[in-house]
Amino acid sequence: MSDYSKLRGRIKEKSFSEKEFAALIGMSAPTLSGKFKGLSFFDTEQIKRAAKVLEISEQDVYSYFFEEKTE
Repeated sequence: MSDYSKLRGRIKEKSFSEKEFAALIGMSAPTLSGKFKGLSFFDTEQIKRAAKVLEISEQDVYSYFFEEKTE
């Protein structure tokens, strides 16, 4: 399962609630919540929109969306 803690931190850094962020990238808050829980995954377009909204460079995308959760 992916570790989205860095992504959640970036959302807070940019002063968005998760609900606001979800709307900005074109999804509902429950859908975003499901992605954070590992019930579904971000698709390419969602990642591109999120990176743009959160000002994440192309080189840094992997660390926000594809890091594995370590126990």
